[in-house]
Amino acid sequence: MLLRTVRAEWTKLWSLRSTVACALVTVVLTVGITALLSWAMASGNAGEGASASAAELASVGATFGQFGLLALAALVITSEFANGSIRVTLAATPSRWRLVTAKAVVVAVVTFVSALVAVVLATLVAAPILGVSATSVLPSGAKAAAAMTLMGLVVLGMGALLRSTAGTIVTAVAMLFAPLIIGGVVSNRVVRTVLDYLPAGLSDGITSAKDAYAPGLAATLLAVWAVVLLASGGLALARRDS
Repeated sequence: MLLRTVRAEWTKLWSLRSTVACALVTVVLTVGITALLSWAMASGNAGEGASASAAELASVGATFGQFGLLALAALVITSEFANGSIRVTLAATPSRWRLVTAKAVVVAVVTFVSALVAVVLATLVAAPILGVSATSVLPSGAKAAAAMTLMGLVVLGMGALLRSTAGTIVTAVAMLFAPLIIGGVVSNRVVRTVLDYLPAGLSDGITSAKDAYAPGLAATLLAVWAVVLLASGGLALARRDS
C-alpha cells in the first residue's frame, strides 16, 4: 500500500512544472554563487593559492541554492491545501501517516539527487577557477545533499503543520538565516550553543565539522528534527481532516 501511495505522489510531483523549475533554481544558484565566490577568491589571492577548497565553496553556494528545493518541499503539501485537492488526496489515501511517509520519500529522493548534481557541478566549476584539483567531489557532494535532504523533510513537516505556502517558506527562510544573523552579533556561549542545535546549525555541522559535534551526530540530530516535525504534521492531518 505504501509503494502505491509513493508512486501516486511521484506522478503527482512530476506533473507540476514547479518541480523542474525548483530543481533548476537550486542547480543554477548553487553553481552560479560558487563560481562567483571562486572568481572573487582567485582574484583576491592571485599568486598566493586558494584559501578555501572547491568543495567548501560549493557548500557555501548550496546554502543559498537550497531555497529552490526547500520551496519544492513546501509546495508538495501546501499547494494541495491552497487549491483544495487535499480532499481528493485524503479520500484516496485515508491513512494520514502513509500519506506523509509517501510525500517524505518522494521529497527525499528528488532533493538528494538534485542537490548532489548541484554540488558536484559547483565543485567541478570552482576547481579550475581556483586553479586547484577537484578532490573529494562525491563525498563532499553527498554530505551537502544529505543536509539539504534533511532540511527539505523539516520544511515538509512544517508545511503539513502550517498549511500555508507563504507561511512555510517565510518560516524556512527565517529558520535558516536568523541563527546566522544572531550568531554573528551575539557572543554568549549559551546562545551560540542553542543555535548550534537548531536545524540551520546542524545542517552546517554536516558539511563542516564543529567543536560541538561530529557530522554524523549532526545528521542524526537533524533527522530527529525532521521526524518530529513530520510526525507532528501527520498528527495534525489526522486530527483536523479526519
